[in-house]
Amino acid sequence: MNPLSHALSRNGNNFDLVRLLAAIAVVYGHSYLLQAPDGTTDWVQNALGFDGFGALGVYAFFLLSGMLVTASFDRQRSVPRFAALRIARLWPAVAGGSLVTVFILGPLLTTLPLRDYFASGMTWANLDNFSTIVLKTGWALPGVFEHNRFPVDVCAPLWTLPLEVRCYLIVMVTGMLGLLSSARGVALAAALGCAAFVLRVHLPHLQIGLRDFSETPGGYSFWPEPFFMLGMLLYGWRERLDINGLTALALAMVFLVFRDTAGAQPLFYLAFAYGVLWVGATPLLRRFVPRHDYSYGIYLYGFMVQQCVANIAPQLSHVTAVLIAAPFIVLCAALSWHFVERPVLRWCRERLARRSTTLGAGIATR
Repeated sequence: MNPLSHALSRNGNNFDLVRLLAAIAVVYGHSYLLQAPDGTTDWVQNALGFDGFGALGVYAFFLLSGMLVTASFDRQRSVPRFAALRIARLWPAVAGGSLVTVFILGPLLTTLPLRDYFASGMTWANLDNFSTIVLKTGWALPGVFEHNRFPVDVCAPLWTLPLEVRCYLIVMVTGMLGLLSSARGVALAAALGCAAFVLRVHLPHLQIGLRDFSETPGGYSFWPEPFFMLGMLLYGWRERLDINGLTALALAMVFLVFRDTAGAQPLFYLAFAYGVLWVGATPLLRRFVPRHDYSYGIYLYGFMVQQCVANIAPQLSHVTAVLIAAPFIVLCAALSWHFVERPVLRWCRERLARRSTTLGAGIATR
């Protein structure tokens, strides 16, 4: 038996590989959106009939995040420590990306005189990282990408960050209520998270209504948040859930048998989620796990670089555009990881460890 709990141990999984594959899938999926039509379309979306590469990459990110963020709170058992680590993971890369956007990409590509570019409030609004991460405000620059096939937007994937933050809040609140230390408690926490996803509070009159399920994110046929809640639930069942290739294959075969029925989409998501767990757990892929986690940087900078390619050469085929963009995306992601993300995470963890040691010594001397 290979329980999920083994994969959730620090050195017993391929989750960095899954994140890398998910980021690559998002970048590849965006290539169909950004370049001029070249007669080809997303073959995954053609095969499934509902979701393509980009959507599946985002779902994989949220599924893993649901498991690992829940595990993080369960280990920390501390709201300040949990919040500090979440901020250290999300914010630095966004802050670095906003600086690159405003001071490098904009001046190079804007069609406005630089004086007008830097005088525009639209330019400086991109440095408001709180609005980016919490309020779903994207990056847009005056005179940049205005004539692209996907106009104006500098980094479309930013729309998922506020969703991620709301999911973090669900973990934090349910953790404060003591629900994350048992399988039943985690199941209740995931149910509360689903309730928060289904219900909508309309301000300023505090009217509560149901989500309009006829509206899905652009280019998606489902929503990322339920995958996060599923990840929470899987963490609660980690000791009971066996991960093996035969089950993954069986679930894939069940989907293929029923792919032309009304149940095809939920069956696919079940097979997909289990397949993500298998890729993340199997020792067969351990040798391919990257040494560094460039996935977040690829996710953030991929669209930005692809927009630059589309701005310069909109008629390139999507494959050619991806191949041209790829080395620049990896370079940006590597710089972000080595000079922004990892140093901040290391500093934060060292500070938290030092604080824990100091508090422990203080308690021991009393």
